[in-house]
Amino acid sequence: MFSRPKSASAFFPKLSVLLLMILSFQVWPQTTEPSPDKNIEQKPSPLNELPPEKTPTGPSQPELREKFKNQIGGFALGRFDRYYSLQFARMLDSQWAIGLNGYTNSYVNRFDNDTAYSYFLPPHDFYGRLRNYEEKYWGGAFFVQRFIADSPFFVSLWLGREHFQETQTVLYWESAGNTYRFEKDSYSSGPRNYAGFGVGFRFQTSSGLFFGWEGVWSWYSPYHNSFSVSDLYYSDRTASMGDLLYRKYAYQNGERLPGSSFGLNLFVGWAF
Repeated sequence: MFSRPKSASAFFPKLSVLLLMILSFQVWPQTTEPSPDKNIEQKPSPLNELPPEKTPTGPSQPELREKFKNQIGGFALGRFDRYYSLQFARMLDSQWAIGLNGYTNSYVNRFDNDTAYSYFLPPHDFYGRLRNYEEKYWGGAFFVQRFIADSPFFVSLWLGREHFQETQTVLYWESAGNTYRFEKDSYSSGPRNYAGFGVGFRFQTSSGLFFGWEGVWSWYSPYHNSFSVSDLYYSDRTASMGDLLYRKYAYQNGERLPGSSFGLNLFVGWAF
């Protein structure tokens, strides 16, 4: 008997089912993964973000100097050291300023007592000096200031004129002979013209108030001095004209003002 060959119609359905299963395994991952939405904005990575901009803390010193161009200030210190100053300045721009300054400075010393003993020169004795004296400076100057970059520091040039006066009453005494000498002296100089170089600091607030300091080195041109001894008394004799001239000569050679000086100027004021 011969076996009957299988029909082709039964083979094709099985083959088609197998092909569908293979295709389904390949297509399924693509169809199940959601497609990205193009309308959703992609957020950048924090590593790629720019640093936040610094918020301004307020107007800078140059901006405040531009805003408050006129400045009136000064300083006062009383009692034994009496110092008074007044100045006016005008900002030409944020870096340059010009101005005028007037000042007076005085010092009072009461009952300044010095005592010494002579070991080598005869007679061996105690000597003393008791004096009251007062020194006074007054003057004025024109100045130019240049601020350094955006800082409150500046350098300056000064041209000014100054007067000086010193008065004193002195009692010299000697214990061995119970003798003394009393005199009243006066010393003045000026007007003394000077040029100065300064370095300072001035801080301007947004309300208009400012404060600061300035150190000024000054060099004086030649000037005239005046010395006088108005009263001269000796306990053991009458003072002669020669005694008066000698005391004036000794005082003149004992008191000298330097050719240069340093001063510290403090100031507080209002700008508008």
